[in-house]
Amino acid sequence: MGCTSCGKKIAGALKLARAEMNIGVLDESAVKARRAACEACDLWDHGRCSECGCFTYAKSKLPRETCPLNRWPALETR
Repeated sequence: MGCTSCGKKIAGALKLARAEMNIGVLDESAVKARRAACEACDLWDHGRCSECGCFTYAKSKLPRETCPLNRWPALETR
């Protein structure tokens, strides 16, 4: 039986690695729009979302990710 918290941390680390290595990421205009929405939000705290705890630099690059406050949706990949 696995640790749910551990699984979420591993999944988060893999997403961060994908974003850093630019594997399957969105085009720059979509990333900029997402980041602008995050930065305008009261819950954004210098690169981290206070609502979901994610690092918005990485999360904004990944097409299947969504904002927990519906400020931007998941998108299809190219």
